[in-house]
Parts: sequence; C-alpha cells; structure tokens
Amino acid sequence: MESIKKICVAMICHFSNSEVRGHLQLEDNRWLYTFSRKLLGMQTKNGSYGDIAPWDTSTIKFLREREDIDLYVISAHSGLKKRIISFESIGVHYSFVRCEVATMLKRIIPNDEWWRKLNPMLKDIHYLLADIKPDIVLLMGAENAYYSSTVLGVKDYPVYIVIQTIYNNPERLKFASHLESKNATTEMKIFKEHRYFGTSNSMHFDLLRRLSPNSFIFHFGFPSSGMILEPSICEKKYDFVNYALVMSTVKGFTDAIEALGIVKKRFSSVTLNLVGGGSEEQKADLQKLAKKCGVEDNITFTPFFEKQSDMFMHIQQARYAVLPCKLDYISGTQEQAMQLGLPLVAYRTAGTPDFNKEKECALLAEHSNVEDLAKKMMVLLENPKRTGIMKMNAREYQERKVEWNRDNGGRLVKNLKAVIAHWRDGTPIPKEQLFETEMIY
Repeated sequence: MESIKKICVAMICHFSNSEVRGHLQLEDNRWLYTFSRKLLGMQTKNGSYGDIAPWDTSTIKFLREREDIDLYVISAHSGLKKRIISFESIGVHYSFVRCEVATMLKRIIPNDEWWRKLNPMLKDIHYLLADIKPDIVLLMGAENAYYSSTVLGVKDYPVYIVIQTIYNNPERLKFASHLESKNATTEMKIFKEHRYFGTSNSMHFDLLRRLSPNSFIFHFGFPSSGMILEPSICEKKYDFVNYALVMSTVKGFTDAIEALGIVKKRFSSVTLNLVGGGSEEQKADLQKLAKKCGVEDNITFTPFFEKQSDMFMHIQQARYAVLPCKLDYISGTQEQAMQLGLPLVAYRTAGTPDFNKEKECALLAEHSNVEDLAKKMMVLLENPKRTGIMKMNAREYQERKVEWNRDNGGRLVKNLKAVIAHWRDGTPIPKEQLFETEMIY
C-alpha cells in the first residue's frame, strides 16, 4: 500500500485554550508586568488567561486529523515562565513564545524598523523554523505585528498568509481611537515581501489587490467542525448583550451605549450587558460615556471569560444581541449570537446584508448611525412575534452556512499544497483556487 506523503506545516499565530494552557507554566502574579505597562503609559490588562482566537483552535483541530499534514504550531502567549515552552499533544508539536517584551518594546522603541529588528520573538521564531524546516509557513493574520513580523526575512520556505482583517483598511481611520504605526508598516512590508494570501470575502480581496497587486489570492475559510452552537434554556436577565474579546470602538461598544441612551427615553428599564476584556482605562471610558448618556444604571459590565463555552452560556441571559461591529465583513460574534437564538441588531457592512438575502435574519442599521441603531433595537423590544420569526430564520441560515463551510478545511490543504508546488517548481496554481469574485453559496 502506497504511503501518504506528508507536508510539514509551521503555523504561526496567537491563540490559547484550556487544553494547551494545561501544558503551560504560567505566572500566577503579573503585577510587575502591569506596573511596567502603567509606567510606560500603556493600557493595562487584567491578570487572567482566557481563550483567544477560537478559529485557530478549529484550524488546528482540523489539520491534526489529516494524515497528510505534520503540524507544528508556534504561538505567542503571555505570562510564560520560560521564553519558549514546547510540548507535543494529540499529534501536534507546540511551541509557545513569550510575547510581553515584544509588545512593551513597541512602546519604548519609536522607530518601526529598529523595533522589528530588536523584537525578541523574531529570533525565537526564526530559530524554531530553522529547527522544524517546514515545507510551508502558515501565518494566521498579518495585522498583529508582534508575531506577524517574524515572517519577514523568511526566504527558505513559502509563506501563506491568512487574512483575518486588514489593518491598513482606510476605514480604520474613521473608527479606531488610535492607529498603531508598527502594525500598519509591518503589514505593508508583509504584503510587499510575500505573495501567497487567503481571504474569505470580496472586501478584503479588493483591499489586498490594491495593497499587494502582484500577489496570489486564494479562496479561504476557517475549517469548520460541521457543528453548530446549541442554545440553552436559561433565565433572561438583560435585554441586550454586546460582547467581544476587547470592549473597543470598532466592535461597537460606544455606539451600543449611545443607542441605549436613546432607547431608554421610551423604555426606561431597558438593560444592556457589555461582555469583554481590555484595559481598566477602556472600561473607565465606557463607564463615563454611560453616565453621560444617563444609562449607568442600565448597563452591566462583565469581564472577559476564561473559557469561551462559559461566555456562550452567559450571553444567553440576554434576549437580544446588539453587535454593531464597524470593520468586520461579518463578525464571528454575530454568527454565534444567531446560532444561540439571540435576535440580532448590527450595522450594514460589506457582508451583513448576506444575512437577509433569503429571509429576515437580522435588523441592519445604517453604518455608524446611532439613531438608526436605537430604532432597530426598539423594533426588537416592540415586536416579539417578529423576533421569534427572525430567530428561526437566523438558525436556518446558520445551519446552511455550516454546510457551506464543510469544505473549508479541504480547501486550505489544497491551497497549501498549491503554494508549495508553485514556490518549488513553478507549477501553475489552479484557477478555481484563486479568489476573483465573492464566493457564492
């Protein structure tokens, strides 16, 4: 019987889940790191370790089941007691690299190029790659410079970059409280130095085609387990919930608060649960805004959950989800809320109109129009029959979407193999794997 030829994949990312944290030696007391960030005028973070980037977890779970993949995962992680911690679990070789020094040096070193050269993660990850000698490097996102910059100068292996978002999106200037120069310049250097990218949507395709005109852009979607989240029966404590990894402007937290101020004029007891991480400074700013809008007693702030499953249970204590994300094509939180039976209010972005192509699955407000957002929130409060129909429609849509996404893992592996063949031998990339127009489901 002919043996299956494996390809060695080195996946560079920043993720965490309870499974891998069980193998890591993590600092219990992070007060010195927090104190150092305060001295440098940086935002401080809480001391907990939580699930990060579940899409990376799903990608790892898919690839580790493949007989034709030998998977090495190199991930940033905060709070490591050692500079690098390596182990093997369920057929995957893991190396976690301490990232705090890299992120603090971003603030200390003003020159972007010097920071990239002095980033300690660069040396660590290049050392790991030299030891692994992969057939291909899979970079999960180019926008976070502390780890994405480590693919700069990688010339011995092809690099395939998954587009999670594009930091150099001109729209970011409108909504972000500040722009991180090192993220922007690093992403642009990656776009110029490397040629192979994967995207799932036309918005990022159009941006990438302008920013990296000579690149090969593949169809990509994160591998799906084929499972859909199942709603739980629980007591409803809140009217609305907005949740994200970080309570940021681009995830619509400020707009949700301002919209609640308008809704309260008609529904005085309306409630909103804000769930997420971030700094104490960010939370304080949101609390000030809530007081300014007269809704400080209507809002509950809930901290970031260590386990994603716990967060899913918690958000179902709300009747509806208000997720006015500003830069996402479609956000994962929006799809999760729909799967969990939370009627959704969101902004009209490049992708969210897809929700309503066949049936009404979500209420879409005009982008960044807080008054329209408030009106849509009140529609949910006033129309229980309509929200019940929306809930059923959204569930049907998400079930179809899971079916559409079943082929994502196989598509990823085909893309990786096509890149290797093209990089090594100049083998033409099959046209059907390249992204020219939006994927039609």
